[in-house]
Amino acid sequence: MVLKCLGSSSAGNCYLLQGNDETLVIEAGVPMMEVKKALGFNIRGIKGCVVSHEHKDHAGYIKEYVKSGIRVLALPEVFSRKFVRGHFCKTIEPMKGYKTGGFKILTLPVAHDVPCLAFIIEHEEMGKLAFITDTMMMEYKLPRLDHIMLEANYEDNLLRGNIDAGIVPASMHERLLHSHMELRTAKDILLANDISSLRDVVLIHLSANNSDEERFRREVQELTGLPVYVAKKGLEIELGKLPY
Repeated sequence: MVLKCLGSSSAGNCYLLQGNDETLVIEAGVPMMEVKKALGFNIRGIKGCVVSHEHKDHAGYIKEYVKSGIRVLALPEVFSRKFVRGHFCKTIEPMKGYKTGGFKILTLPVAHDVPCLAFIIEHEEMGKLAFITDTMMMEYKLPRLDHIMLEANYEDNLLRGNIDAGIVPASMHERLLHSHMELRTAKDILLANDISSLRDVVLIHLSANNSDEERFRREVQELTGLPVYVAKKGLEIELGKLPY
């Protein structure tokens, strides 16, 4: 299984889990053409697209995906806010399990400023992967995982420094505090769960102004002793479930 990042920021989020014969798209925040290009214009193997919530950088192009015949799995709020409906729209609920192709998907509700989901995704080619974004916390004990994609949007001291310097407005602190994950929270989640079977960590949705890519990667790698990657457009890594 190959993870391909087509975007991981407020400009647009989209990731592909590309296996030997089938692909799952996570988030619909980039144009469908970008997905087509990444798959060599062969989209027949796409088994579905899961969308975490309604915000534009995660669901802005959902209508294009549905028109392309991609089965989209999302909360009802996503379809209603984007005025999308039809045969390829699959409404999902929190704390439920779904299957599309060889992908098994468990949905977990997370705290954001709109209804939002995290996903536990399982496939025989990669094992179990957690996808957690756009939330200030994760209140659930995670199952034993092979991989985790975890938001590390900002670091509080960097944010406060940018506010003091007038780079970002003071209101940003209150908004992020209740909607996105701070670096220490991401690290605490890793410490609070059993990571003995974890093979790698992918940090996602880093803020352009309030994060430090290399520092975040280094600190999480030192904490876990695992390979740590920062998601950005063009990143491709192999996801497997066999030991190194």
